[in-house]
Amino acid sequence: MIWNFIAATTLVTLMPGPSLLLIAGASAQRGWRAGAVVTLGVVLADAILLLMVLGGLGTLAETAPAALSWLKWLGAAYLLYLGAAQLRMAGKGASGAGSGNFRSGLATTLLNPKIIVFLALYFPQFIRPGEDTGRQMLLLGPLFLLTVLAVFLLCAAAARWLGGMARGQGGAWLERACGCCLIVCGLYSAFV
Repeated sequence: MIWNFIAATTLVTLMPGPSLLLIAGASAQRGWRAGAVVTLGVVLADAILLLMVLGGLGTLAETAPAALSWLKWLGAAYLLYLGAAQLRMAGKGASGAGSGNFRSGLATTLLNPKIIVFLALYFPQFIRPGEDTGRQMLLLGPLFLLTVLAVFLLCAAAARWLGGMARGQGGAWLERACGCCLIVCGLYSAFV
């Protein structure tokens, strides 16, 4: 069961989404360290949301759709802002791995209501009936976060390498692609 959980978490983490795009863009622009800082923000937000889901946020999402709708619009606006900022910075080679990167990763994940729904639906698939759910979550929760951390750090390294290759060829294509994709994610989030 554990290996199935790790494999599934790895595949889900590799699916393109706002967090992965933000990490890739930061790594391509400012280096692996900047991508790692964004990753830490994303993983902390995942941990916060996981604790909230375990505390009953998943049922709140079902009973208070208006709150979820506001969160959706706020998240969509933030993704549009991040995408535009990414496009503005593309090719400028800005340096640093400051707290803004951490806050971007944290906010992008916290403002994504789809992650709340995902977490509420994902973990029950791996809970064995008849066994202590709390004890299983004490294993699966940290394992999920460690897997996400490892996968995103590897993605940050890959994006840095690809960004370096693109710069050597005179382009900032990866940076611009990430910015455009963040804008598309924002529009998708707003209207779907």
